[in-house]
Amino acid sequence: MHKLKYKQLLHLPRGKYHDGKGLYISITSSGTGKWSLRYRLDHKSREMGLGTFPEISIVDARQKAEDNRRQILNKIDPIEDKRKQEVLRNQQGKKFSYIADLYISAKKKEEWRNPKSEQQWRNTITSYAVPFLDKKPLIDINIDDIQELLLPIWSSKTETARRLQQRLFRIFGFAKIKKWYEKDNPALWTGGLKEIMSDPYKIHKVKSFASLNYSNISNFYKDISEIDLLAVYALRLLILTATRTKEVIEAKFTEFDLDKKVWTIPEHKMKAGVEHKVPLSDEAIQIINFMRKKHNHEYVFHNKATGKHISNNAMLVFVKKHHLKTKITVHGFRATFRTWAEETGKYQHHAIEFCLAHQLPTKVEKSYLRTNLFGMRKIIMNDWEKYLLSNIA
Repeated sequence: MHKLKYKQLLHLPRGKYHDGKGLYISITSSGTGKWSLRYRLDHKSREMGLGTFPEISIVDARQKAEDNRRQILNKIDPIEDKRKQEVLRNQQGKKFSYIADLYISAKKKEEWRNPKSEQQWRNTITSYAVPFLDKKPLIDINIDDIQELLLPIWSSKTETARRLQQRLFRIFGFAKIKKWYEKDNPALWTGGLKEIMSDPYKIHKVKSFASLNYSNISNFYKDISEIDLLAVYALRLLILTATRTKEVIEAKFTEFDLDKKVWTIPEHKMKAGVEHKVPLSDEAIQIINFMRKKHNHEYVFHNKATGKHISNNAMLVFVKKHHLKTKITVHGFRATFRTWAEETGKYQHHAIEFCLAHQLPTKVEKSYLRTNLFGMRKIIMNDWEKYLLSNIA
């Protein structure tokens, strides 16, 4: 039973009065007071405020007290819960830019191996998302806002728009896990934006890196073998090993075991973040030995001007300058190798993919194929060398 009545509260003198079940009112002056709830949890006595009277009526105060008692029965401290909810409300009122910066700094920064990745993320978010989404609190952003943001660039800058959508999805996913955003992820593609926007892959066909037909690669390799340039030696090693630009220009002598004919590329240099062992052909070994005779620096392709390795564009500049009639890219030589290996018809598909440091596409395949097929890859790379040198007398 409750002890207090509304009319009493209007005339009670200053003091603290118990209504029952831990509900109290502290009368501060005639007709005004403060509600509070006393309770005991985990052997500790506590008291929390429930608002002022008459703004909070006696009926509302009893209901608040009852709601808090339910939490106490479930071992939830209503004071601590109230603090958490206040923090949550403050976070939900934050702007998108604040949450995006928090996600990039706290979650993603340590994952990127390339420093440029962070800047690319920030540039995309700052240029396209922040000016539009910061117009309202994060909690009020919905799928219509995301669609309106993406539509202007969905057709004209499809690849940029697609990356932006994926990044927004991760940022809102981060906010949901933190409970700063309670609705469905507004940047969700499947089951979300996909139902109201065009398929980006039908709008924009991604161009592959221009590559040299493998029927011409032997003549190309013969021509460059006659040129004594640092970038050319690097390009020859890249072609022989079907590796990427970063892996070659940053190659260190310590990565090569010439006795075992293996080049071990550390995981931090690999696109997939997994250590990669490359079988070395005799031609590749000759290039490494030749570079070692030229200098004793850390990087195989040492740049005297900078004291480090050659630049990222050194090989591409050479290709463009000396082969004006041929539209090819350095990365395209990997496609040349892959096409040759597939059309030769002698090699297992997975072995070819492993030569390119590609990972198995599914978890099922990974669970059953527990080998890197190094023996097969050694055969492929030696056959590739023979093919490349077939026009050299």
